[in-house]
Amino acid sequence: MDEAIVALLDDEFNLAVHDKESIIFSCAATDLLNENIMKQVLHTYMPLVKGTDISVAEVYMAGWFRGPMLGMLYMLSAWNKTLDLSLENIVFQVHEATYQDRKYVNCALKLNHTDWVNAPDDEGELESWKAKKLGDYFAHTVRPIYESIERSGTLKSAMLWGQLPTSLAYGYDRLMASVQCDSVKQKAETNYKLVKELDPALFGRNKNPLAVKFHMTESLQDPNKQVRMKSSCCLYYLVDSGYYCFTCPRLKESERESRREAYRMENQAQS
Repeated sequence: MDEAIVALLDDEFNLAVHDKESIIFSCAATDLLNENIMKQVLHTYMPLVKGTDISVAEVYMAGWFRGPMLGMLYMLSAWNKTLDLSLENIVFQVHEATYQDRKYVNCALKLNHTDWVNAPDDEGELESWKAKKLGDYFAHTVRPIYESIERSGTLKSAMLWGQLPTSLAYGYDRLMASVQCDSVKQKAETNYKLVKELDPALFGRNKNPLAVKFHMTESLQDPNKQVRMKSSCCLYYLVDSGYYCFTCPRLKESERESRREAYRMENQAQS
């Protein structure tokens, strides 16, 4: 695999081809289907992300699947192919990373093999093939882990699925803004729609949890701009020194308005 592609997959989508440095712990994805192992991993992970409750580890683990979800959308749109993202091909590597001289804990999905899975040549089969690949990822990779977390932890899987829609929407917006090729944008639009139209049964839900209609709120910075509310709380307020995010659905609107006023007054004082 070309090293530029390796770097892109790693940097943008947490899909790793090579073993990470500074690994704190790792486990085969299939091991997490075992309730005892899942409990052990959750309790190991919680202090690493400074959680004050085990539910923080559960939600943060649910977030491990954001990058690969966006990576699949990108690969199918830009390259008409994807990688094997089955549980059998994944090793979770929790490792120490650095961003702007700040150390933090991250998780990469290390792939055992990186053989490309190419789209069919027949254009008539392309859309159904992509829908199947997307559906397989959610049904056979994400869902089993989420259901294992639900069995082993404290949260319902609905809360775990709720961690993905906002990232999907922002990732799609970022892709559309960064890609110059119109044909790739058209494919991305089609694939984004396919995700939202996947059968709810693939997720084990009555409704597709990614087909979310977002509520909007006035931006913190700009009174003329609307921003998306998160589809579900990320539990950052249960992290040591954490708080409710500005777009958290649990934050009272009065508190959100207070934050807007405080932020804008501070900016005016500095200008």
